[in-house]
Amino acid sequence: MELYRAFGNLTIATFEGYIGSTIFFSILLAVLAIVTGTGMLAGEEEAGTLELQLALPLARRQLVTAKTLELAAIGFIVLVVAGLAATGIFLAIRDRLTTSLDAGDLFRATIAHWPPVWLFQTLSLWLGTVTPSRRIALAIATVLLIVSFPGYNLVGMSPDLEWLRPFSPFHYLPVTPETLNDGPALGDLAILTVMAPVWYGLAVMSFDRRDVTVGAWPWVRWMSR
Repeated sequence: MELYRAFGNLTIATFEGYIGSTIFFSILLAVLAIVTGTGMLAGEEEAGTLELQLALPLARRQLVTAKTLELAAIGFIVLVVAGLAATGIFLAIRDRLTTSLDAGDLFRATIAHWPPVWLFQTLSLWLGTVTPSRRIALAIATVLLIVSFPGYNLVGMSPDLEWLRPFSPFHYLPVTPETLNDGPALGDLAILTVMAPVWYGLAVMSFDRRDVTVGAWPWVRWMSR
């Protein structure tokens, strides 16, 4: 039971508990964020289309800004579609469930995943600007995801390490039964939303100094100058 709780699964005795303890949706969204985030600049660089975009009369920071907003739009659209699908399924089986939730609660909980999705997208975007290739950025982001989720839950098993949990973005995810009933904590969503521009700013600085198509680590490029 402790190991079960360590991976974020609290209870499945109620519909709210089952939905709130399901981690696969959050993990799938994180994977989507990583794939789209590394695909924007690093993927376009490998595909050979980034040079054409840099030939446009735009500053590099403007291009990064446009990509960041595009990522935000992609994440939001995906969540709207997922929310509509979830509410449609919920309405179809509503008569068979014993729950105080309504379709609006489920849709709201789905949309509330946008801040963590955007956070992982901007983190992955930055990794794509600082690593030699998209493949390496994708690998690093995947490792961070794999390590951070079970790591966050496992430290919760030790009272001495409990203080580390707020440093993980998973601490603020809107996936608990309480947030389904009462709505996501706006403060938690605000923290995730504020963290994303930090990675955006780092991406702007890294991409502004990047030698496109060279495929080298930053310190190698700096040492060669």
